[in-house]
Amino acid sequence: MSKDKSCIILFAKAPIQGHVKTRLAKKVGAPVAVNLYRHFVLDIMDKITSAGHCLKIFHDPPGSLPLMEQWLGQQHNFYLQTGCDLGEKMANAFDEVFEGGTRKAVLIGADFPDLPGGFISDALEGLDTHDAVIGPTIDGGYYLIGFSSVSYIPEVFNDMPWGTSAVYSKTMRAFTASEALVHTLPQWRDIDVYDDLRDLIQSLKHHPDQATNTFSFLKQIGMIKK
Repeated sequence: MSKDKSCIILFAKAPIQGHVKTRLAKKVGAPVAVNLYRHFVLDIMDKITSAGHCLKIFHDPPGSLPLMEQWLGQQHNFYLQTGCDLGEKMANAFDEVFEGGTRKAVLIGADFPDLPGGFISDALEGLDTHDAVIGPTIDGGYYLIGFSSVSYIPEVFNDMPWGTSAVYSKTMRAFTASEALVHTLPQWRDIDVYDDLRDLIQSLKHHPDQATNTFSFLKQIGMIKK
């Protein structure tokens, strides 16, 4: 299947203090947390675009499109996240891209700056032989989920305890109930709290190429010593 029939949906929030990385901000301060998030997004975007994948950015909150375009550039395809909770927003995003002619879509967040780019390609390839794909996080959530247009199961977003360690297990039960064949990617960790950031720093000291934008910023503010 050609890449123009597949896409990566990136859920990205506008870099506004109090809107992003609020738990991390309690330790490092809001300005640093916001700028870290900015670099997280740039790193994940680099992995998507360098592999030649079609990128569709679903942003939040309403009214933030000018800020998003100023930050990331007007050349990207921007869409507003719509819905009452995260599950509804994700379901609506899949609905929108599939209605637009996309045949395979993978949705990813921006809290994983050092996620190997190969995971994203593997997710799209997995949809050739599976109904769905998912990438679990260490804390019990997931960093990625995807479907083909003919195997889309919106019910997996219903009644989820978002922000808890039960999200992945409950999602897998929903897949089982739907008799879906699921391709599961390797586990990864997100960057939500200071311990996560500390783990990322240790990793980037040895492998700065995993997240070059984030690495440069951490060096700039002295969290990684030159």
